[in-house]
Amino acid sequence: MIRNSDEKMTYDRIVITCMSELKITRLADINNMTLTEFYYRMYALSFDVLKKEHDLYKLAFAIRDAAVTKNIGTEKKPKEVYRFKSVKDILDYEYNYKRLLQGKSIVFKHEVEEISPEQNALLKVIAEINQQAQR
Repeated sequence: MIRNSDEKMTYDRIVITCMSELKITRLADINNMTLTEFYYRMYALSFDVLKKEHDLYKLAFAIRDAAVTKNIGTEKKPKEVYRFKSVKDILDYEYNYKRLLQGKSIVFKHEVEEISPEQNALLKVIAEINQQAQR
């Protein structure tokens, strides 16, 4: 990626950058690209790199979290067990699949808020009032 904005951008550098960083290998495609498009693609690449870096660190923390144990024994006879028994204890695939089909976002197990039947009834009443107010 272009690291220093003070460096001269030559045709050769653009071609090499397109081929190595943007994975555009056809010279005809590179020649048809405007300079503005090149810079937009490079800017977008910066976001891709940021996302990949974030995902790597997120994976590192997920590995750490998956290895967390807790003591279920006594002080004299400690017994360590994994805090999470399966991936479902952290991220419920089926639940989130259904959420995505409904246009909702992914939630982790600790983010799911259990709603009591009383709270649900109250929320329904509030929703009805809001619908009537919009009419």
